[in-house]
Amino acid sequence: MGQSYLNIANSTWVFLIVSIPILIVVIQAILFLRVSLKEAQRQMIARDTVKKVITNSAIFSIIPSLPILISLAVLMPVLGKFIPWLRLSVMGSAAYESFAADLTIKAFGLTGLGDLSLTPKIFVSVIWVMTLVIMVGPLLNIFVLKPYDKKLRTFKKTGGFMMVAVAAMFIGMLSMLTVPVLLNFQQPVAILTAVVAGASVVLLDWLAKKTGKKALGEFSFPLSMLIGMAAAVLTNSLF
Repeated sequence: MGQSYLNIANSTWVFLIVSIPILIVVIQAILFLRVSLKEAQRQMIARDTVKKVITNSAIFSIIPSLPILISLAVLMPVLGKFIPWLRLSVMGSAAYESFAADLTIKAFGLTGLGDLSLTPKIFVSVIWVMTLVIMVGPLLNIFVLKPYDKKLRTFKKTGGFMMVAVAAMFIGMLSMLTVPVLLNFQQPVAILTAVVAGASVVLLDWLAKKTGKKALGEFSFPLSMLIGMAAAVLTNSLF
């Protein structure tokens, strides 16, 4: 009984249902690309520049997608093949989906995401939590984003306290993401990875300016991520 829900979760009908929103997203991406290319042509942006932007964006998207693939592999044994595919392809993020699923499963008294003794009731509850909570973001965008953007444009023209506040909030957000990693001395590999990746960005940007090779600067972020990952793998293998 505990595993019977997987027969439905991995069924052809579920595959067909989740394929619909994923197909819509793919079509949207193609339409946005067409509109962007037309606008670039209208703005008389050089074709080489457009190609560089597309190439950089594609490369930049590959490395951040690796954690998503890992999360997909973690969620599939618990939620089936197709629900995680939908969640991680459309609205969700790797961190949010794993956290939401784990928290919901624990609320039912199980050990967490690795517990395979889910019931159909828990399975449906996980999907509802994943779906409803993430809807807050799009709803806020619909009702709040436009007036917020108008206010922000006004503050950009007039300057003042709000411009400083927005910059401070952005710095605070970055600090919230990086400081816990840098101060987590129980995970020296994580600290080393962050430091190496950050230093690599600075070094690559400096080399780009020094040598006049713009490609180094354009690819500094994805390259720094690769260098940071390589440093983590090397450190783990040595120590």
